[in-house]
Amino acid sequence: MIYFLAHSDWILYNSRKEISDNLIRQYGYKVNAITPDGEFKNRLDKYFSQIHLWEVDRFKLIDLRGIKNLRSILKNLNEDDVLHIFTLKSGLYALFATTFYKKKFKIVLSITGLGYLFSRNFISKIIRNILRFYMRFFFKKKIDILIFQNEMDKKVLTKYVKYRNKSYLIRGSGLKLSNFSLKNINEQNLEEIKIIMCCRLLKDKGINEYLQLAKSFKDKKYKFFLAGSVDLGNPASYSNDEIMFLTKESNIEYLGWINSGNELKNYDISICMSYHEGLPRIVLESLYIGLYTISNSLHGLTPIFDKNDNGKLIDNNNQDDFIKAIKDFSKIENLDENALRSRKKISENFSTEKILSDFVEVYQNL
Repeated sequence: MIYFLAHSDWILYNSRKEISDNLIRQYGYKVNAITPDGEFKNRLDKYFSQIHLWEVDRFKLIDLRGIKNLRSILKNLNEDDVLHIFTLKSGLYALFATTFYKKKFKIVLSITGLGYLFSRNFISKIIRNILRFYMRFFFKKKIDILIFQNEMDKKVLTKYVKYRNKSYLIRGSGLKLSNFSLKNINEQNLEEIKIIMCCRLLKDKGINEYLQLAKSFKDKKYKFFLAGSVDLGNPASYSNDEIMFLTKESNIEYLGWINSGNELKNYDISICMSYHEGLPRIVLESLYIGLYTISNSLHGLTPIFDKNDNGKLIDNNNQDDFIKAIKDFSKIENLDENALRSRKKISENFSTEKILSDFVEVYQNL
């Protein structure tokens, strides 16, 4: 039995449901989910063998009752079970929950990004220093395998916790390519250029930088859009009222949550200004769908972009470079060829089938 653990049902629904579904259908595994009861919980039912509801308050930095409840769930796992945890925060909860009993099952932790704990925030730095020795002891004792999405996250975390057990580099969470409606590049309308940023509405996703970027454009042919949901369980989240005020002030149309698979094709340029992610899923989706994609130069993205790809990486979220890249978009020659080249790269390296085979290899090596 494999258990997928995440502190948000959105995490499992957005990027893990197809992996679970294929593990069940193709490989004969039973895959259960351990996750809070949120708006996506009911949609998970058809992708998992069983759902175990984890009662945790995401508004709290550390929820002691949530740790106790998770402990009661994990006590039911058997020796031949695998607990696969997604995100560092969920991993910390699992470590706290198993502190005072000997675990019988194997633990795999996927680091999808170092997140708030390793951000530049002063509070996060204090918490990071407090947790350092605890994490060093329990990562070595309890985590059997760590999975990273890029080499830099691996370097930073393994040094921080002095981890010496097995680790794997698996880039991304897998895209079910048939779920995406593709953009017809040949019908590109350069008279009106639609620019979208699609992400969770967190401060470290570069929302403020995107607001400033939109303010820089006075030409009405450039239309700016923001898509995504607030995440009030995250200390870095904006509120709905803040987003409504800020986007109106910056002349950005706020769309709320969108189905990127169906709706991204209606835009021309995809923007990512996140500061620390393992490998932004939205960048992979945008490149596959056919949007010209401009992103902050995150470590997980550098192997994906080159001069012939359908997009550009910007160092340190430099505003002038973002502005120039957007204005140069309409001058690009061979845009359709570049888009097809990027789509092929995503198909070959980031499909659900590719990531699924990597996960199966991990499970078989436990």
